[in-house]
Amino acid sequence: MAPTREVDISQLIDTAPVSALQKRAIALCLALAILDGMDAQLIGFAIPALSEDWGLSKASFGLLLALSSGAMVVGSLLFGPIADRWGRRRVILLCTVLFSVFTLASAFAPSVGVLIVLRILAGIGLGGVTPNLIALTSEYSPARSRSTMVTIVVAGMSLGGFLGGLAAAQLIPAYGWQSIFVAGGVLPLFVAALAWAGLPESGKFLAARGDHVGAAKILSAIAPQAGINGAVTFTVDAVVATRSPIRELFAGGRALDTILLWVVFVINFLVIYFLFGWMPSLFSQAGQSASNAILAAALFNLGGMAGALSIGWITDRVGTAWARSRGSDAAYAVVMAGYTLGALFIGAVAMFLANSTLLLITICIVGFGMSGSSAGIIAIAASIYPVAARSTGIGWAMGVGRIGSIAGPTLGAALIAAGMDARTIFLLMIVPTAVAVLTLGGLFVRERLRGRTGAGVAEPAAAPAEAH
Repeated sequence: MAPTREVDISQLIDTAPVSALQKRAIALCLALAILDGMDAQLIGFAIPALSEDWGLSKASFGLLLALSSGAMVVGSLLFGPIADRWGRRRVILLCTVLFSVFTLASAFAPSVGVLIVLRILAGIGLGGVTPNLIALTSEYSPARSRSTMVTIVVAGMSLGGFLGGLAAAQLIPAYGWQSIFVAGGVLPLFVAALAWAGLPESGKFLAARGDHVGAAKILSAIAPQAGINGAVTFTVDAVVATRSPIRELFAGGRALDTILLWVVFVINFLVIYFLFGWMPSLFSQAGQSASNAILAAALFNLGGMAGALSIGWITDRVGTAWARSRGSDAAYAVVMAGYTLGALFIGAVAMFLANSTLLLITICIVGFGMSGSSAGIIAIAASIYPVAARSTGIGWAMGVGRIGSIAGPTLGAALIAAGMDARTIFLLMIVPTAVAVLTLGGLFVRERLRGRTGAGVAEPAAAPAEAH
């Protein structure tokens, strides 16, 4: 009997040319990410028309926005562990169908109460899809282009918001607010059918749970030249196979680092989800037409996509140096510059609310700085934690950060209800963005001091965005 051959699955994927199977898997993940990003922002586009149609103040939709964002937190925390048991593919398909069906049902909501319930259920699906699309893309990408591939999928969510905004600007005036929920429900169902037929399970996941036969079928398609047949077992890198205890986030002198990192993530989500939820309404309040208000929100997403891709490009070229204290200077510098740019141009937005052309330009730059920096803080999180705690560290930072996705829309509703004008509200948003810059500065100083003393230096990060 021939001896069992042992194959390092990560090395095989990293060294083999990118196969048709990998391209198909990543393309389907990108398509679903675009639709996920579009559906997540539909309610923000619809609020001005809903307010007029139902005779309600815009502030009365604050609870709807907050609970929708909260549902995404629940979905992310719920379906992460489920995916570790069921697999990425099943959870992606399940969650896509979930948010599609309830988005489609939202078109027929007769009241705010019913719409809240439907958006909560859709939000659970949206929250469950995102981390698993990132995980599957990461596990199918070779190390040489992993950060770029993951960042493209993340940027796809911003692209979805951009395309959704363009569609909303055309559909709502012509067919009413219901039309965007119909489109947002039907399109993902169509792509889910394609994914059911063509999206493979993660080979790393199959190997990690002991299904070496299933993994062999996938790996033979990825690297036919490796001659994978017969008795083969796969070894899986520690990032995939190891579950890191939460206490490691606070061990080795990392407690303050973890707290500072969480503060940045919370602020990041707070500002971005405030803008997602209230931009169209605030621009309409400032005198912009409904179509211009939605177009401006769409351009925010276009800027975010460009910013995220820029961060990904830098990440793959700096490589593992991001994980060393001295080499991580570039990551901190780029993200702090991004947030500073965002803060300055949020102020510019407040000044140009009456000028359509300048408003569209400035809000696009705000998106570049704010949403683009989201990819950078994931890379920074990867640099802080050792391999044994990296997945947990990034996952918990994103989960805690989503508290900001609830606080942002709630804060916006409170400010509008208090009678503040759009200019004042935008100027106030400079404050948390500046706090994020200062917090990152403090975290950077701690990492530099850690590098000089050699204490608690994290191992190099294999893939900065490999969180789920």
